[in-house]
Amino acid sequence: MITDCRFNGEEFPCCEKFRMVDSEYGYCFSFNTLQSESSRDEPLYAVNRSTGPGLLTYRLLYDAYISVHSPEELSTNNLDFKFKFDVKARSENRVQFLFSMVEMENDPMLLAEGIDVRHCRNLEEVPERKFHTYPVYSYGACRLAQETEHFYEHCGCIHPARHTSYETMYCNYTGLNCVVDVEVQKQKLGADKHDNHDKTCLPSCVESELTTIHISRNWVNEEYQGALVSIRMASLPTLRYTRNLVRTDLDFVVSIGGMVSLFTGASILSIVEVLYLVFRSPRRM
Repeated sequence: MITDCRFNGEEFPCCEKFRMVDSEYGYCFSFNTLQSESSRDEPLYAVNRSTGPGLLTYRLLYDAYISVHSPEELSTNNLDFKFKFDVKARSENRVQFLFSMVEMENDPMLLAEGIDVRHCRNLEEVPERKFHTYPVYSYGACRLAQETEHFYEHCGCIHPARHTSYETMYCNYTGLNCVVDVEVQKQKLGADKHDNHDKTCLPSCVESELTTIHISRNWVNEEYQGALVSIRMASLPTLRYTRNLVRTDLDFVVSIGGMVSLFTGASILSIVEVLYLVFRSPRRM
């Protein structure tokens, strides 16, 4: 399906680096992903000042639907449509996607705080749910697990195009009809009205903010077959968001002590001194 894969000009084997990951409609092939079972075997591709902005190119031999997202995310229906585009290999053989990125950095002190304080989940904080079978956490993976649970509750089975971890729950013909009916009903009611998604699907603490700059499609006369797809980062990130902890428990204690000292003219030492004077035994003459 794809050939001539290169990252920043260096060729790599397509079938080894594009790994199969789950989605609503079956497997997708994802590059530089953390959601594959084999992702931990090799480090991800990275860009810095020495490498320059990232450029991924490959030749697509058949029509495909392409999504651009952060390494921990999945290509699901919940991904913004601004980061998805179709490629018609027979009518366009030059497709370029240009984007920019804003990084996210977290205060190390946030690691000691609970999820209810951070309002985000780290990669290793995977919810303990039956259908959350993904290696790391992401908002898309959490929503996909909830969608899977929703279909299973209504039909008692999972679509056979899904991940092999659901193999024992694959649908038969009757189950497939039920899945189609539930999907049609969901589209009629709206994507977010058929179920009350609980608060476990928080954003990822490390997800980056992507912005689509430009998508171009052209036809160039050449001997090669298929469409040459280029996904390019406009420049290295020049902006970074930092998630900081505004106040720790120690800061809270210090603030309380400061207010008590301000309004009563007392301090912890003076309070201890008062207790000492009250409870000390009288000295005999």
